[in-house]
Amino acid sequence: MIHWRRTHPMAPGRQADAVAFAKKLADLRKQVTGIEMRVTVVTTGTLGRLCLSVDYESMGAMEATNAKFWESPDFKGMAKQYDQEFRDGNSPWVPGAEYEEIWRDA
Repeated sequence: MIHWRRTHPMAPGRQADAVAFAKKLADLRKQVTGIEMRVTVVTTGTLGRLCLSVDYESMGAMEATNAKFWESPDFKGMAKQYDQEFRDGNSPWVPGAEYEEIWRDA
């Protein structure tokens, strides 16, 4: 089993926007690939972080699913929105502070 995790610090005062965007992304991923993406927020420690997580059967399954999702016209539109918000300085995310990990069962 492969476990993909991405944590993203949310900009102060923009947490609701960040969570809404992440949930929209998770819904789209489920619609396009049939695989559920979980959206969670931290409740202890350093607050203001969001985690996206997906579990896959194998690295090959992860790569195939990602390729299918990234080619989706709806995802491409969301990616453009994400990029434009960063360029405009209007993003609900802290730029360059995301952290991604891929874990496998031991």
